[in-house]
Amino acid sequence: MIRNDRQLSIARRKLDKLREAASRATGEDVQVWETLAQEVACDIDEFLAIRSGSVKAFEVNSLDALPGSFIKARIAQGITQAELASRLGVSEQMVQKDEAGGYESAGIDRIADVCDALGYELVGRLQPAGNTRIYVSIASEAPTSPPQPVQFHSETTTMFVSNVAPVPIANHPMHFYRGLPS
Repeated sequence: MIRNDRQLSIARRKLDKLREAASRATGEDVQVWETLAQEVACDIDEFLAIRSGSVKAFEVNSLDALPGSFIKARIAQGITQAELASRLGVSEQMVQKDEAGGYESAGIDRIADVCDALGYELVGRLQPAGNTRIYVSIASEAPTSPPQPVQFHSETTTMFVSNVAPVPIANHPMHFYRGLPS
């Protein structure tokens, strides 16, 4: 991810060199160089879109994505690391360390403070990790009690499911149960 104008300048030079290498390459090497150039071009486009303010919301699918989203939000707001540090009441070096380390040592309070300082809110949901399976019961009416625990086998996992709840599907004689790992 490109984080500042210096990195943008470096990425643009790298893109030029990759495109030049692709133009001189032959055979399968052309595709390799073009793919690398496309990745750098996408990074440049993403940074420019964020910096211009045309992209302001960032999807956070996991805790691992949170640090990158903080950096993107800072860039979208046009805030430097020094300005963020001032808003947080910490040194610029602390913000640099947090960003470089992916906010690894930051606690919940710090994460909340960063969101506030950036003028963002973290919105999402907590859900079971891994695979959630759908079990189907075919009946003319909904069962009066949940099914017994089920053992599910796949190539990579064995799961016992006992926490199930009926999910009605529009007056259909099929009733679906979502199983959660127990």
